[in-house]
Amino acid sequence: MSVNRLIYSVLFCHFIASMAALGMPLFLPYVLPTLNGHNAIEWAGALFILPTLCTALAARFWGCFADKYGRRLSLLRAQIGLSLGFFLCGIADNMTTFVLGLIVQGAFGGAMAASNGYLATQIKERCLLSKTLNKTQLSARLALVVAPISLGGVLAYIRPLDAYLYLAALPLIAFMLTLMLPKDTSKAELSIATQTEPNDAKLSGASVQLVSLRPLYVLQFLFAFAMVVTFPYFAVFAHSRGIDSQMWIGFLYALPHLVYLLIAGKIHLIQQTTQRTIAIGFSTLAIACLLHLLPNIVGIVLARILFGLAMVFCFHGLHKKLTESFDPNASGKVFASFDAMSKWGGVLAGLSAAFLTTASQVSDNIVSRYLDESTATFLLAAAVSLLALVLSQTRLKPSALEHNQVESTSSHPSSVKGVNFR
Repeated sequence: MSVNRLIYSVLFCHFIASMAALGMPLFLPYVLPTLNGHNAIEWAGALFILPTLCTALAARFWGCFADKYGRRLSLLRAQIGLSLGFFLCGIADNMTTFVLGLIVQGAFGGAMAASNGYLATQIKERCLLSKTLNKTQLSARLALVVAPISLGGVLAYIRPLDAYLYLAALPLIAFMLTLMLPKDTSKAELSIATQTEPNDAKLSGASVQLVSLRPLYVLQFLFAFAMVVTFPYFAVFAHSRGIDSQMWIGFLYALPHLVYLLIAGKIHLIQQTTQRTIAIGFSTLAIACLLHLLPNIVGIVLARILFGLAMVFCFHGLHKKLTESFDPNASGKVFASFDAMSKWGGVLAGLSAAFLTTASQVSDNIVSRYLDESTATFLLAAAVSLLALVLSQTRLKPSALEHNQVESTSSHPSSVKGVNFR
């Protein structure tokens, strides 16, 4: 199997699994009343983050599972977990069964971390792996754009709970396709392969990895927080700026993801150090969040475009730094932990947005008169982005691989390596 065929097979499987996981949470307010629960609609906010919370809690376990028993097996587990979770939600006739389905979806899911962990065992060239990680994010962003639109049309003709049953088939299709992919290299064989790698691909060992990846995990957490904290009340923010058209609100909400889809595949053509790429990303994110405070539509459109550019640079820089620093023998644990930090950032961001909303509603001071909850989330995101910018420049250290790349750039042309197959 060729390298491109393997990569795009995994990406396609990730996309269709993400379609199921990312599409339905938006429609929870329409699903919950069909369960005949008392005040069920009030649970929408908590149930929105429940699968994400369960994924974050289970990430370390599944990462160790992947390293011990195989990353492809862990990817198959994630796909079955998503399918089973959606099946339970589809057959639910009460809140208890529905919540159980969401818990299974989160605790046994985690398709992105599993996909990245599997790809890390198959792709030897770290530069190519970095580009591929950008593409897994691209597939998630594409699902985030396509799923709500397509499901919104479908739900006009079927019951919301029935949609869960249909969506359960998508991870099963991904499962069957993944069975045809090559198994990942065993831990012993991978250790031997790592010892024989060229100097520019070697790492100093697991102890160095633990030191070098902690700041990266913190930056991933802060990045996810800064992004997600602006999501829940974006419609409220748009209304406060005089935008009443639902079409315009949907377009502005999706615009950063569309920018990511257009640019992410070409970002590697910009030659920058990893640390500078991350700095550009977080500084642009802070500026974009502050530009949302402008009281006109032109400023908001510019802010949304810059928000998308910031996502491109941040994802690219963080992924590149991760691929330069991780230990292939622990790829399952590393990518699970990296993804878990994103999930924890999202959970805390959702809770923070809800707290800001509640605080602004009960507060009657001078500040609250000029600063509503939706504006406060953008200010909080800007502050967190600036904190991440400072940490990225003071705590991140260049990896050995990055040093070697800088030293060899002038004397050695870039080469394309292959993929490790059995």
